[in-house]
Order: sequence, then structure tokens, then C-alpha cells
Amino acid sequence: MNTQPQAVFLINLVQDVNILRPLIVMADRDFGFDVRLMVSSLFEGRDSSGIWQRELKEIAQQSSARIDVFKSEFEALALLDGHGLLFAGSESHLRGHAPCHDVFRVAPASYLRVTLQHGFECVGFRHSEAHKLAHGPTASFAADIVCAWFRAEHVDALSPSQRGKLIVTGPSAVLQQFRDPLPGGGKRPGLICENLHSVRLSAMGDMKAEFVDVFSAFCAAVDDGTQPAVCLRPHPGGQYMLRNKVPLPANVEVENAPMYRLDMRRFSYGISAPSSVLLDMVLAGIPTAVWRDRAGRMDTDNYADLPGVSTVEEWIAFARQAQDDPGSFAEAREAFLARFGLLTDPGEVHRRYAGLFAMALRNAPQLAMARDLGGVVAVVPASALPT
Repeated sequence: MNTQPQAVFLINLVQDVNILRPLIVMADRDFGFDVRLMVSSLFEGRDSSGIWQRELKEIAQQSSARIDVFKSEFEALALLDGHGLLFAGSESHLRGHAPCHDVFRVAPASYLRVTLQHGFECVGFRHSEAHKLAHGPTASFAADIVCAWFRAEHVDALSPSQRGKLIVTGPSAVLQQFRDPLPGGGKRPGLICENLHSVRLSAMGDMKAEFVDVFSAFCAAVDDGTQPAVCLRPHPGGQYMLRNKVPLPANVEVENAPMYRLDMRRFSYGISAPSSVLLDMVLAGIPTAVWRDRAGRMDTDNYADLPGVSTVEEWIAFARQAQDDPGSFAEAREAFLARFGLLTDPGEVHRRYAGLFAMALRNAPQLAMARDLGGVVAVVPASALPT
């Protein structure tokens, strides 16, 4: 058995990479864990472009991590040969999260299992109306610790039996924000994000065609000869417009880089259907608008503080105001962040995750002993958890 404490990261969805990457860096750089990346065999099929497999290899090289692929929870169990922390960025009782959930269910007691909130509206944390229709009002986890982005009173989709697992850490993504000044000058393009694969755009009727139509009309209206006038960012996992070969206007450039490589401050504004990328836009400080379908069928209540755009005329008016007077949107951004008590200060987020790593190191002998004793659960007192 490996005697050095391990930090093991389960990777199932391509979105997991962005959420887990800052903690992989912390585990290696700040705390000296033996870092392992355990990748579901389903991951390669989800990464149609190959971008995320290349990213994983680079992350592994930078953190001296070992990469293993598992096809089942039993193969994963054979790889869990030590003690420490076991992280997942997408783990719940839902079928789409089964690879990580099943590994958590069979993991030895020598690992403290940690599930991270991976989106603003995230299963088991905060559900949209579409989530409730598709999955029910709550979800549960096999984790020992569940890390949320915002204050506990706003985590309303966690099963009551699970609330004792909850700690507030903030989103790990704020640990990899851009800080260097941007070069000045030049016209900046707008950023349009699509997540047309989302259950939200089909639960109350098919709204995909409406989004594509208004997007195409908007791109034609803002075509002033600059290239690109608009950047399109497909959802990392969905990639709907690319996979379905939706024709793109000539003044549109596809931006598919991982979020930690994309400095959103270089865009003059951002528009998206309800999605976690709206939070990324807000944190980057750019004018941000939510696309809402004209009939108002889509649930956008959690984004009510941000301006909404539906028609092409509203898209154009927003883009012009964003370019002419970007400061006029600051109040809406602040209201959005304040309403949910989102923890976004990088120093505080780092401190809270650091407390989790430090707690695991302090309890490493007990965790190792739990494995040697063959399944005795190591209980961590609530007072030891970071707050």
C-alpha cells in the first residue's frame, strides 16, 4: 500500500476538468499529496475534439500525477490502494453521474470522499424548474463532504438527510482567474455562449431553433467588417451547434478553449442562455445578459438580477450599450452576486479548500488505519472542517 497521503480526482464529464484543475494544483504544489487522476472510460467519447484529453495530460505532467482509466467501480476500487482525499466534480444519484457515484459507494473508508458543486444551477445544490421536471426537487450524494458555492440557505436542492455533509467553499474556478492587465486599444468582439443541449431548452418546448435564428440575425446586424465581430462558445460538454453542423455566419469565430485559458475580459459583452458561464462573465466584469425565449417558458428566475434579451432588437441594443457605457451594468452584476451570497474572493476560497487538505493531512494516520482495519469508517468531527 502507498504510505503517502493521496489526492485522487475522479473525472467523468469534460466539465470536471475545469472544476478540479485548481485543486489538483493545490494538492501537489501546496500540500505535497500523491496526486492521482482516475478517468472514466466514458470520458474519451465525450471529448470529441480531443481538447480535454490533451489538457489532462498537461495537468498530469505539471502536478506529477498518475493517470488511470477505469471502466467500472470495481476497476476503480483496485486502483484505490492508499488513503487520503477522493474528489469528484460530478457525483450524485443521477444516471449521468453514475461513474463517480458508484466509485464513491465502494471506496475504502481510508478515503474521505468530497463532491464539488460544478455549476451555478447544479443537481443537488440549486435546481431550475427544468431540473425539477427532469430529476425531481432534490438529489443525494455518496460523498462524506459536499462543497457548495454559496450560503447554505440557498442550497435548496439537497436532500434533508444530506445537509450535515455541506460546507461552503466557493467555486474553485476563482482560483484560476486572470489577473494581468489587458493590452488596450482595438475593438473587442462580443461573446455568445450556447448550451442548446440543456434540458432547460427542451423541458418546456424546443427553443433551440429560436436561439439559432436570433443568433444568426444578430451576427448579420453587427457585421461591420471586423473579424471576428462575435465569438461563439459552445458548451464544453454539449457542443450542440458544432455537432449538429449549424451554419455559422462569416463574422463568427468559435472559441472552444478551456475556461482557464480564456480571458473573458477581452470581450466587450457576453450573452448566454441560463448557464454557469454567466457567472464567469460576471466575475470577469463584462456586461452580461441572459437570453430568454420570447414566450417566457424558460425558467430564468435565478438570473433575474441580470438584464434579459429575447428579440434581435434587444440583443443589438444591449451590445451597443455595453460597448458605449459598460459601467452601466456594474450594479446588476453586484446584485446577482450578492443575492446568493456567492463566495468569490480567491483568497478566502483558497483558505477554505486549504483547510480541507490540511484536515486530511492531520488525520492521515487515522485514515491509513481505517484501511488496515478493513473498512472501519474514519469519522471526522465537524469542528475539523473548514468554515
